[in-house]
Amino acid sequence: MTVTVIGAAGKTGRHLVARLAKDGGRVIAVGRSADRLARFADPRAERRVATFEDGALMRAALADAEIVVNAAEARFVDALLVALPASCRRIIQMGTMRRFLPDRDEPGHFAARAEETLARCGVPALVIHPGLIYGHDDDQNVERVLALMQRWPAGLPLVLPLPDGGRHLVQPIFIDDVVEALAAAVARPEAPGLPIVAPGPALSYAEMMRLCAASLDRRLHVLSAPANILSATAHVAQRVGLPFPFGASALARAGEDKCQGGEMLAHRLGVVPRPFAEGLRLKLARRT
Repeated sequence: MTVTVIGAAGKTGRHLVARLAKDGGRVIAVGRSADRLARFADPRAERRVATFEDGALMRAALADAEIVVNAAEARFVDALLVALPASCRRIIQMGTMRRFLPDRDEPGHFAARAEETLARCGVPALVIHPGLIYGHDDDQNVERVLALMQRWPAGLPLVLPLPDGGRHLVQPIFIDDVVEALAAAVARPEAPGLPIVAPGPALSYAEMMRLCAASLDRRLHVLSAPANILSATAHVAQRVGLPFPFGASALARAGEDKCQGGEMLAHRLGVVPRPFAEGLRLKLARRT
């Protein structure tokens, strides 16, 4: 089967292309930039440049696709269906667990709409909704926190204010586990159907930050602060170029519990995500 990965130079797509190429099948890596594909896409994959904004170019890139994995944003699902060839037997779409937030943000809305669109498209399809993905070198979540903690003077306790003292829950998932879920969806013809949530084991924001600090031999004190004040501070810091461990939107989300069951991930795709502490150790080992 020919597997075409859209967003192949992205943070998740590049890892998936390497994983699929390692298995020995034919993999086509589609990305917006030839330079980024040359830099990030596995050399064992065939590379094609295309964008959803150029329908003809995307149709050419997908001309011989049998399985399509869209690791790009879910907002492009309509353009994907327009460009899809008759040879396509299965679609796998990356979503986000933000789809389940009480007050969905834009990515959450696009993920929910992708579910509805793919359910009636006539091609067997699966949407996978991962939690907060970490583990790649340039992730904007854990990597940013670790980088700021590393710059903090050793021996000086680090004080970190979090909404409600960081008591709310988060389910970070290691990049390898996301890739395994996508690879399983490619390999299993029975995978399409109801969307699958892909959360890591739950822990509090405070515990996640403490584990990050401990991994760098830093002492951390978590303080409780109102989410709106922290979000406003982050917004100002971003505007003036000051380092801040979280963006304003991330701080707003830190004031909510975001827990979903991962039973279907294990049952249908055979993937059980590793605990955050284990994934963090692997991430740090790969940095050296």
